[in-house]
Amino acid sequence: MQTEKFNGVFPPVPTIVNAQGKLDKKGMATLLDHLIANEVNGVLLLGSGGEFCHMTKEQRLEAAEFCVQHINHRIPVLLGISSTSTQDVIDYGRHADSLEVDAVLVLNPYYARLTDDYIYHHFKTVAESINTPVILYNFPALTGQDLSIDLITRLAHDIPNIIGIKDTVDNISHIREIINTVRPVRPDFVIFSGYDEYMMDTLIMGGKWRDPCDR
Repeated sequence: MQTEKFNGVFPPVPTIVNAQGKLDKKGMATLLDHLIANEVNGVLLLGSGGEFCHMTKEQRLEAAEFCVQHINHRIPVLLGISSTSTQDVIDYGRHADSLEVDAVLVLNPYYARLTDDYIYHHFKTVAESINTPVILYNFPALTGQDLSIDLITRLAHDIPNIIGIKDTVDNISHIREIINTVRPVRPDFVIFSGYDEYMMDTLIMGGKWRDPCDR
């Protein structure tokens, strides 16, 4: 599994809409071209900053299709496909397969509190149902539930199609624990920091990515 492309800065891209709430394709194209011209290493589409949780399924599919087609393989694309429904995540993931994105970003199901076994089953089912590599998204401030180090390690060990994690936890020791525990199991496991103030610490400890402006 190639993970070398997930290095450097992957800014979260806002989804630009017009006054009627429709996708502003001209605005999206301008923003994407600006980011590419300023030599970002890749982009995150439909993440927290992309406000996927406020969009209909049709809006999400349209935004993903337009942005991926406009980028046209000029830089790597990480596409958010999260939902509270495992089947919905799989559906979004299969759409991502058709778009040939570089990886997808997946939250644990939010609202309901679940055991580690249920969360494990969610990620395993998604990762084994799609072809695109999966990056876990840990954002306990919004989901209400942290991905435990044991769970992350188990997923990294058991499921080859899970290639990394974006860890949005306001505590650098959490990233250090992931690096120290998971890297011996999966040396190529990608570890992204969701907080830009932890960029240097994460890089020093062996992380690969800074995500500016997003949480």
